[in-house]
Amino acid sequence: MEIKKDSDRYFRSSSFPLAVFLFARGEQIAGINHTDNPNKKEFAFVHTDRLNELCEIYKFGKDEDVELLVPIRLVEQARRQLLDRLNDA
Repeated sequence: MEIKKDSDRYFRSSSFPLAVFLFARGEQIAGINHTDNPNKKEFAFVHTDRLNELCEIYKFGKDEDVELLVPIRLVEQARRQLLDRLNDA
């Protein structure tokens, strides 16, 4: 049995806009961690093929790519939930 490294299991980012996008698109957050910078937190997402795809689209996709479109209600809901989690962390 092969033991996966932490980096194989989780995708980590301190980008709040990216975290909101991924969370609004249904990606699972494994945790919110402290970083060396006391003003920043790091979001850990469970690594999936879809997550990798969404990250690539978010970073390099064309503005007209339909994969970038997320209903504003879902974005606002994800943003509020993540802010609540940040305040609790």
